Amino acid sequence: MTLKGRNEPVRQSPRPDHASSAEVAGELEEALARLNHQTPLWQSFLATHRQIVEQLADEMLREHQLPLEWFDVLVHLADLPGMRAHQKELRDRVLLSESGVSRLLVRMEKAGLITRSTADDDRRSVEIAVTDDGRAALLAAIESHLQLVASLFSDRLTATDQAALSWVLSKLLARTKPDCDASREAELPNKLALASKMASR
Repeated sequence: MTLKGRNEPVRQSPRPDHASSAEVAGELEEALARLNHQTPLWQSFLATHRQIVEQLADEMLREHQLPLEWFDVLVHLADLPGMRAHQKELRDRVLLSESGVSRLLVRMEKAGLITRSTADDDRRSVEIAVTDDGRAALLAAIESHLQLVASLFSDRLTATDQAALSWVLSKLLARTKPDCDASREAELPNKLALASKMASR
């Protein structure tokens, strides 16, 4: 028997017998059945999101040699005064880990799209700024990106669809009390009716 140290034996996991294996298999089959029954809409949402994002990424890379993550960073920076931000602020906006955003920014700096320097107001922080090449790359990519988003997403939805989707997404993102949600649900038919009326004009 293998010993841990001198006198403490290493505990080995007991081998499952046939009865317990069959029980686990049965429970797993039941759990998968519940998963497939209860999450078809969620699975469709994920599949649609993945398909659209993959097409956007392929187009961005093919037409502009710009990874979609880089385009996203440039858009976030362009929204800020002077097209610059502390790395931590940018990390929070693009929802990446500290190490993940650091690696991404290093690659963008090597490509000449941004600069990274010590922040004047906090010597412990790194400030990110868009270069002239970064501005030019963003400008060149925006128009084709807008066209592709329209063809893959916006143009496929009626005004009623867009109103409904906007309401659903805001509901998923909002952290409201149940009674607030109930009042918002009561407003939905009126919003959809208004959107339908506008679309028919």
